[in-house]
Amino acid sequence: MKHYLLKKSFVPCIFMAGAIVFAGCTDNDFDFNGIDMTVGLGGDGLSLPVSSTDTIKLADVLELDGTECVVVKPNGDYVFEQTGDDVEPARPEIGVVTVSQNSVESVGIPVTITPGSVSGSVSFPVSGEVLKFTYSGEKPEEVVSLDHVGVDAEMVLNITFPDVMKIDGLSIGEMEIELPAFMEIGNASASSPCTVQGSRLVLTNVPVDRVLNARIAIEGLNFKATDTSLGSIRIDGNNNIVLDATVKTDLKVTINNTNISGGGTGNIMASLQLGDIELNSATGRFNPTIDLDNLGSVEVTGVPDFLTDGNVVVDLYNPQILLSIDNDMDVHGFVDGTITAVKDGMKTEINVDDIKIKPNGVTKVCICRRSEGIDAGQFDEVKVIGNLSDLIRTIPDRIEFSAEAMADATQTANIELGHPYNIKPSYSIEAPITFDEDARIVYTDSIDGWNNDINDLELADDSYISLSTAIENRVPAYLSVKVDPIDVDGNVIDENEISVKVTPATLQASEDGENSKVTPVNIEIRQGEKGALKRLDGIAFRIEGGASVDGSNPVVGKTLNSEKHFLIARDIVVKLVGKVIGDFN
Repeated sequence: MKHYLLKKSFVPCIFMAGAIVFAGCTDNDFDFNGIDMTVGLGGDGLSLPVSSTDTIKLADVLELDGTECVVVKPNGDYVFEQTGDDVEPARPEIGVVTVSQNSVESVGIPVTITPGSVSGSVSFPVSGEVLKFTYSGEKPEEVVSLDHVGVDAEMVLNITFPDVMKIDGLSIGEMEIELPAFMEIGNASASSPCTVQGSRLVLTNVPVDRVLNARIAIEGLNFKATDTSLGSIRIDGNNNIVLDATVKTDLKVTINNTNISGGGTGNIMASLQLGDIELNSATGRFNPTIDLDNLGSVEVTGVPDFLTDGNVVVDLYNPQILLSIDNDMDVHGFVDGTITAVKDGMKTEINVDDIKIKPNGVTKVCICRRSEGIDAGQFDEVKVIGNLSDLIRTIPDRIEFSAEAMADATQTANIELGHPYNIKPSYSIEAPITFDEDARIVYTDSIDGWNNDINDLELADDSYISLSTAIENRVPAYLSVKVDPIDVDGNVIDENEISVKVTPATLQASEDGENSKVTPVNIEIRQGEKGALKRLDGIAFRIEGGASVDGSNPVVGKTLNSEKHFLIARDIVVKLVGKVIGDFN
């Protein structure tokens, strides 16, 4: 701002008298030696011509070089932006569960063949339980309940028929081997033609003179099976997975045209080959450990000058933290987070609880101060935290995002056991420089180098320099202006020596950033002590932009824009009242 307003106002008025003096003393033959060269200019009022400044855009005042934490968006908006550092993902995993054999019992099915002559065809059924076995294994604590598990196991059944059945004319046209309903059969093969029907293996033309061999692939175990007549799989009171199973056979024996001489009773017997069963996938409710205590931190650097003053209050209307959590596990989850801003060792904490993590995808969460203006369709969840702006009320040195993550054990999920999953967070901070009621930024600057040109000048008693102008303000902020005279060392000159008074001290704010407000302003420079003007080297000025001033309605919710928002000082009139004295001895 100094390059436009001050050089067109303060500088011309101070140099005005000197310019007139030197313009009138151009005769090289004039002898000044021995002559008192004290000259007084002025009178009741000497004015410079009326002028105006160019449009002074915010871009000309709040200059950024691209390295700051505040950036200018393509639309011209000023935005505080930071990105959390890259963090290692959490890798939750539930190990493979193994259930091992506890017992196997072969139960004989008795078959009785009566001696005698059979003419024609005689058929009779044989049915019964041929085998019992139990398995068990420890349930991991991360498993809350199970509905179904996937396995990759092969069961081999060997069934032998008693000698009493090994007679001419005896055949088994059809035989069923029935497994428990909770066992899900995949492929099966046998020494006789077979098909799979649910939990049954149906065989045809089964010879009795050799061992029946059946290989059955078990692909799944259903904890929710309602038919428990042949056994079940469950979690017992000791947190063990317990499997008990019975194998049943049904067969139809046919005897054709034969003479049975011996007869008698024998047992159909079975043996089992089945090793440990590994559960490699599961459907149920789970509570895996999610080691996600750190969502990332930000070292805030490159803070622009207008946000560093002690009077700055970064009370922003709607700062946002944009959180993404990439979860490739089919388990819902929750995150309770704490965002901590650290400034000079002092901490400000904001809690953000119950952030929901969706399964198998990226969860996008907008943590904001207000929901207005947020496109909720772009996010899975919008979390409104009313005091969110407290984190950057004073721009911090560092921002940390810690968390405690947990699975939602109330919802059913599918997981692969023994597989490490990845849950990776990332976040960014996007806070438009949009004032809320307490917001205040400070712009300070100075202009100097005048002393060599004015150290021979001073104001006569009761003389002063007056500047009047009408300042058009399209910035949606009240602008309080303070101007101090400074010496060649940059020190402020006491107001008893030289005073600079700005009336009124505050420029009215544009209420919407679209329509300007005009404030008539008068600036008056006086010399309080004789010779003080000789010390003057320039001025230091301080402009505080705020959302509110006493007695005025706050202007909130309007983002500062580098191009749309501007100042213009119109109808500038510089007037010398009294005299400026130049001493050229």
